[in-house]
Amino acid sequence: MQGQKYSVWSLLKHGLKHHKTWEPAWRRAQLQDSYDVVIIGGGGHGLATAYYLAKNHKVGRIAVLEKGYLGGGNT
Repeated sequence: MQGQKYSVWSLLKHGLKHHKTWEPAWRRAQLQDSYDVVIIGGGGHGLATAYYLAKNHKVGRIAVLEKGYLGGGNT
């Protein structure tokens, strides 16, 4: 994955190709064998819960599962 530039011209170019030529903007994380906590839903509440558990309770291995993209939805 290399960084790609987002501009009006790149949006137009990729739009004409039906947005099938975009490089992924994030990496695919490798799943671990086990987690301490699994949070279903990566919206505002799910991400805040993961942050709170990591910061205040020192939980180390947290998985946040989301069907769309993290931070989407009602945030």
